[in-house]
Amino acid sequence: MTEANKVLELKNINKSFQSLKVLQNLNLEIKKGEICCLLGPSGSGKTTLFRIASGLENADSGQIIKNNKLRFAYVFQSPRLLPWKTAAENLIFVQKNYGLEKEAELRNLLFELSGLAQFKDAYPHEFSGGMQQRLELIRAFAVKPDLVFLDEPFKSLDMKTRVNLRKLISVIQAETGITIFLITHDPEEALLLADRIYILAAEAKGIKKEIMVEQPRDSREIADPELYRELENIMEIFTDLVSDIEYVREDIKKLF
Repeated sequence: MTEANKVLELKNINKSFQSLKVLQNLNLEIKKGEICCLLGPSGSGKTTLFRIASGLENADSGQIIKNNKLRFAYVFQSPRLLPWKTAAENLIFVQKNYGLEKEAELRNLLFELSGLAQFKDAYPHEFSGGMQQRLELIRAFAVKPDLVFLDEPFKSLDMKTRVNLRKLISVIQAETGITIFLITHDPEEALLLADRIYILAAEAKGIKKEIMVEQPRDSREIADPELYRELENIMEIFTDLVSDIEYVREDIKKLF
């Protein structure tokens, strides 16, 4: 990967909270125009790494190399919409040149793609959780960002909404070439959406594995033999990363 192709690079990142080491000598890079996914079980430090990469938190040491002229957008686990503004006004708020006809056309297109076109004049409290997350997502793209940070945006959504949002992200990214950095604990989600996957090891041991997914996103299915094998490999890694509870089975029987 050439330097010109890198949107973001983390070198030897270290982070501790008092005596607890969360990240140690961690390295990763994100290429322009890709969906890069940070995958790891709960407690592996992925949210901390995400916050450091996005500039929301400082590392104790290490380098974060990025072009400060790039435009960033963020989508969090829970929507951060402006409750006193309508859906349309939430998008207008983040657009630098919102009065231009081209920006209005972009808003209309995003509302159409997200299935929210008939709710442009509604307020966030009138939306379901899934609708709010869709609005949060298209608001991020309305910024026309170079890099979008997605912090487990599907975590609290039902399966149908997750699938629809995943398709929405994939379509917009494919047509615009926007770079996306996504974190998730769901291996299937990572395999279906990402071009590059970093699996984060537990106990501050850095990146366990890097996976490149070559298949076109619009034709990926977990049932595909190659993807399924990769899913099995990831699950084996996850098994190594989480605690084994087999040894307590006899104790459980005694207690019940």
